[in-house]
Amino acid sequence: MRLLNHRLATGRSAVVWLVALCLLSACTESGSDKPQPLSKAPSWRAIPVAELPADFIDFYPSSMTSSSKALFAASGYLPTTSLDVPQKVFASRDGDGWRDRTPEGMSTTATVQSLAAYGSTTWLLGGNGFSTARAALWTTDNDGSSWKGPILLPRSPDTEIPVAVAAGERGALVVTKVTAGRAKPDEQQASLRVRLVEKTGQPPTTLFDTPCGGHEGNEAKAELLVADDAFHLLTNCTTSDFKPADQLFTSRDGRRWKKEPLPDNGNEFDHLARNGDTMVLTGGLADDDVEHTTEPRTWYRQGTDRWRTGAPLDVGRLPDVGVVSRKAQEMLAVTPAGSGFVAIGSARAADNSAVGALWFSADGKKWAKQPTRANGFDKLRSLATLTVWKKKVVVLGSRRAWETSDPAHARIWIGDLARSYRSPSPSARHQPLEQFIGTWTWSGASITIKGDGSFAYRYLTMVQCSEHAPPCDQGTEMGGKASGTLHEGRTADKAVGTVVDALPNAPAGSSITITREPYMTIDITINKEEFGLFCEPGAQRCAGHVGSG
Repeated sequence: MRLLNHRLATGRSAVVWLVALCLLSACTESGSDKPQPLSKAPSWRAIPVAELPADFIDFYPSSMTSSSKALFAASGYLPTTSLDVPQKVFASRDGDGWRDRTPEGMSTTATVQSLAAYGSTTWLLGGNGFSTARAALWTTDNDGSSWKGPILLPRSPDTEIPVAVAAGERGALVVTKVTAGRAKPDEQQASLRVRLVEKTGQPPTTLFDTPCGGHEGNEAKAELLVADDAFHLLTNCTTSDFKPADQLFTSRDGRRWKKEPLPDNGNEFDHLARNGDTMVLTGGLADDDVEHTTEPRTWYRQGTDRWRTGAPLDVGRLPDVGVVSRKAQEMLAVTPAGSGFVAIGSARAADNSAVGALWFSADGKKWAKQPTRANGFDKLRSLATLTVWKKKVVVLGSRRAWETSDPAHARIWIGDLARSYRSPSPSARHQPLEQFIGTWTWSGASITIKGDGSFAYRYLTMVQCSEHAPPCDQGTEMGGKASGTLHEGRTADKAVGTVVDALPNAPAGSSITITREPYMTIDITINKEEFGLFCEPGAQRCAGHVGSG
């Protein structure tokens, strides 16, 4: 620090390095809560699916962050994602209700969006423009209802795409992948570039470049941490013959970056997190076969001590779901939480089915897998990204599989970092059938559900009254009708009952089950036959449908 203070008096370049160092929280009061004791795992609750907006359809989560103003979630690009499904940024003031807060001008195709926050400021790294997108940043000091920017990274003959962002009081550190020329990128000539972007509007300053090759399907990636006393950069790269070549760099001033040794019993290092003096690393040992199978592992260290291998990854306990071999378990993100760590990912069975997975560690040494079915993590194929918000951990997952074009079906969980989770007061709980009340519509049918459980199901008979006696359709007015009564099922998101009248292919007295699904929809099943998804009252798009019928 003495050297930095001396250079501060000799020129503006020293200011850049001091600014870089003051991205660290030790240089200012962050106003954040002190770490909560975390001697046992958080309690988890899934956000009621009724609170997710319809625009969460096809939302594949790539990044989350939290400022003092709001929670933010950004989507990522998948090769199977249709180009008419734009990438989005959502924000929430309370974790329950979410709104589309995508900044104007953000490129919404083939671009990774990354989020970072410090205090009340949130940074979004993405692309600007829709022909040849330039890497750019936006900032907001509120819930995303207004964004500043874009701050465009400098033009150059290189192709530069966004990779990662980390934030501090004075600005953001940005990682981009750089490939030479404007033609199709040659992944083996790629490098990673770290820049400092100040909130003052000064031109972005290049801090560091390092070679980082990749290959199709495994482009160069990185994770960047801002700690109290240093920056940490973990790169995910390959050699010219496609072997893992990951590296870890540390810098104390933003100017000089030192390569640090990585554990010698692994060759793929995916995620990095630090809590106080404890740092954890996740990855594994990749085989050389075509399947590129990885044996997942974790490591930890205190301060600058050597890396130590964590206990074997907990795979869960039967009869829970997702209890498969360690090779079929994958950590996709890890974050400090309270005084410990939380990691999320997936567990894939031999038949390629998969469920979400979550692990908790109080010290970085041992990771205990949390119950999957009891927490509802089995509702989706994977848990994708997470952030710490106030005294809670917020997790965002997706049903989307990389290999399919099915809608993403995002879902949100909140974990309480307190020692025990307080149940909501009776007045805050849903009344029976409350989340089913209203008229739900789709494709020539509707169902109106009242608070007492009575319902009326209307449908098109496909026969006009001008040609046939009732029941028949009068223009667009539905002629078919059936009624019945519902009561709450085994869970609050399910209602069951009986249809009094006969329906096509369903006699009077048939059983009916209605389930709340994400994106303001209900799923109707009569006598175990799917009748389809119905959109909430007034919705124009839900669960992959376009229009509400």
